Amino acid sequence: MYNDPLIIIIIFLAVLCGGLVKGTIGFGMPMVALPIIAFILPATKAMIILCAPIFITNFIQMKIKEGITSYRFIPMFLSLVLGLLIGARLILEIELNTITQLIAISVIFVAIINSIGLQIKSINKNWERTITIIIGFSSGILGGLSSFYGPPMLAYLVALKLKKETFVRVVSTMYFIGSFPLYGSLMYYGLGTINDLYFSLFLIIPALIGQQFGSRIRHKISEKIFRNFIIIVLFILGFALLLKSL
Repeated sequence: MYNDPLIIIIIFLAVLCGGLVKGTIGFGMPMVALPIIAFILPATKAMIILCAPIFITNFIQMKIKEGITSYRFIPMFLSLVLGLLIGARLILEIELNTITQLIAISVIFVAIINSIGLQIKSINKNWERTITIIIGFSSGILGGLSSFYGPPMLAYLVALKLKKETFVRVVSTMYFIGSFPLYGSLMYYGLGTINDLYFSLFLIIPALIGQQFGSRIRHKISEKIFRNFIIIVLFILGFALLLKSL
């Protein structure tokens, strides 16, 4: 597979596009690259070769030198890890086509929720902790099955109307933390090879190039355009993936 120049070029361009969207809206690497790569490779292999680009691009956007953005989402992140471990185990029991449909429906759900203008202005702290734990766990289950660490969590974070830079850092932290249990589990269950990991390291190059250009775009657009862009991207990817699975 890795000796076919056409396949390598397609994967390279898919990751480049994923990096561009990731740099612009803070997420979207797997949402863009995974559906494209899944047209030519099995979904599980596509997930594995994206591990290094996802890990590195999220680490960069966390901006850890600026400190922790907020401790408020820690319960959600911890439940995300548990959900990912369970979801990665379930992937062995579920048909790949079913996984693809779950991904598509979840992405469309996020887009619909945010297009109708759902906004969470204030919420009791005790209730928020419970709600975020549930959201984090369900996001983890879905992420373990698809590498899309959590459309439900994204829907919640967008509804909070966080500032775009804060949103990017929180989402990147979510994806970074989720990388460890997800890809560790996939390798443990034999869904990837050492050659897949080597190829994944190579894909860091297009990911960083795309992310750099995307970051420049993000700094030039308004908060409103930023949120609208997120919604448009989710709709397009969700329907494209759903059509592929039918």
